[in-house]
Amino acid sequence: MQALTCYKGIKHLFVLTMVTEIGDLKRFAHPRRLVSWAGMDIREYASGGRSTRLGITRQDNRYLRTALIEAKQRGDRSATLGKDVKARRAESRSEYVGIADRCLRRLNKKGNRLLLAGKHPNKVKVACAREMVGFVWESLNQAAAA
Repeated sequence: MQALTCYKGIKHLFVLTMVTEIGDLKRFAHPRRLVSWAGMDIREYASGGRSTRLGITRQDNRYLRTALIEAKQRGDRSATLGKDVKARRAESRSEYVGIADRCLRRLNKKGNRLLLAGKHPNKVKVACAREMVGFVWESLNQAAAA
């Protein structure tokens, strides 16, 4: 719980949803496998030396995918932290807070860059949520090792 509540936009209900849906994290050796299992992989059509990238696959776990996108949407406003996030971080270990800070900086930078490039806000949310899966995987691995 403490590893994931450090993130902006993730509270106890989202943590319970994520942990329940993921189950045993050891079956995902790399974050890409968790991304694929959540149905957030990029569809690609390749033929004749040309490849076309389409939207996300949406093939597997829709509950985890929805929870991640909702968490990103709730923590999307700015890079500043509110009182409740600071209080949750005060109770957590410094490794978890460090991972959450890296996630916040990277997703804020990526989201702003995509919005300034003219991308639709919903596509930006999904792209950032897809990126967030890697940080969630890292946090859960840190928690399992501790």
